[in-house]
Amino acid sequence: MAIHDLRRFIVPFAGLFCALTMVAAPAQGARAMRARLVQCGPESCLRLSGYRPSATAVVRIGARALAVDGGRKWQATVPLTVARTWPIARGYALRVVVADPDTLTERSERVLLPPGALGSRNEIASLVVSAR
Repeated sequence: MAIHDLRRFIVPFAGLFCALTMVAAPAQGARAMRARLVQCGPESCLRLSGYRPSATAVVRIGARALAVDGGRKWQATVPLTVARTWPIARGYALRVVVADPDTLTERSERVLLPPGALGSRNEIASLVVSAR
């Protein structure tokens, strides 16, 4: 009899827990930093965006602080000529650090770059394509 009463108590809470987990899971994935190419004037730029714990948190790449727009939800737009000077991690990704001066904590995240975003541009004289 005690197991039946316990089950009647736990089952509604288990359903609520599962529902909250399913709703919260996409929100966690949406908070990941991202990078994309955008047009800014006559040249192309790299736009980084993400979330930080507070509006006073500093966003850095390497030892360089980025000028970001926004509060907790931030974005930074940087010309590709500047972005190409940044250190790139293996797999065409940047290591972005968010440092919160209020809590004295840092969070590092690997942000995947769009394919070919920071690569060098080479002109070729010819291209040979053959079928195998």
